[in-house]
Amino acid sequence: MCSVQVFCVANERRVLARNLQRSPEIADGRIQVSIVWGATAASAAYHDAITTATADIVVFSHQDVYFPEGWFSRLEVICEKLRLTDPSWAVAGLSGMTPEGEWFGHMWDSGLGIVCGGPFDPPRNVASLDEAVLIVRRASGALFDPALPSFHLYGTDIVLEAQKAGKKSYVINLPVIHNSKATVCLDRTYVAAYRFMVRKWKAVLPWPTVIVRLTRNPFPLLLRRMRLRYKRILRSSTLHPRFEHPELKARELGFVKASEDAI
Repeated sequence: MCSVQVFCVANERRVLARNLQRSPEIADGRIQVSIVWGATAASAAYHDAITTATADIVVFSHQDVYFPEGWFSRLEVICEKLRLTDPSWAVAGLSGMTPEGEWFGHMWDSGLGIVCGGPFDPPRNVASLDEAVLIVRRASGALFDPALPSFHLYGTDIVLEAQKAGKKSYVINLPVIHNSKATVCLDRTYVAAYRFMVRKWKAVLPWPTVIVRLTRNPFPLLLRRMRLRYKRILRSSTLHPRFEHPELKARELGFVKASEDAI
């Protein structure tokens, strides 16, 4: 089986300890995790990280993700199945958009207060991936762009980089608890990353992402920002808090059992 290691850009020790570091296979040392502190941009930090990685499969996780018991064992099984169907696959994730603009995923999102998506099989070829969890097959040579600013859209960028090299990326059915805060704005840092991506990938635009499609037309991004502003101001009662004990939610939802049974 393949080896796995985890990297995480973090800035809140309490959030990290409550979620990622509480994940059973990480907490007991079965899976190696490296925490990157003080990063000014996720893509640059992960570019450096993957060049130092030694495992076959490198997982890049948000600090507020909780991986249920058995998750990494199941990941190894899925990666082996992907290798058999597509030996040159590059990147995988847990939520993404297909080239046709269809969303697939399966995870609990605390900010939304719901299970997003549901079980699906087989893995779907994607045009972009959400950054909560990104999985890179190191031998594919797929790299993050160190010039991409801030902490957004690097999931889309690495999929496009892999595609440019003739390799595919996939969304897989392997649920986690994303113990996140609700997204209430797309701030200047998102806009900076968005504009960078529009310049870099102008030859393939428009291009789907999990938040708003990349296009030289400014109105889709403007409309999305306005909708989030409306929700923050007028619908704050629909926002949900994080869990203190994400492991309880994982067990309630059957994510632990699903991971164990699938091995």
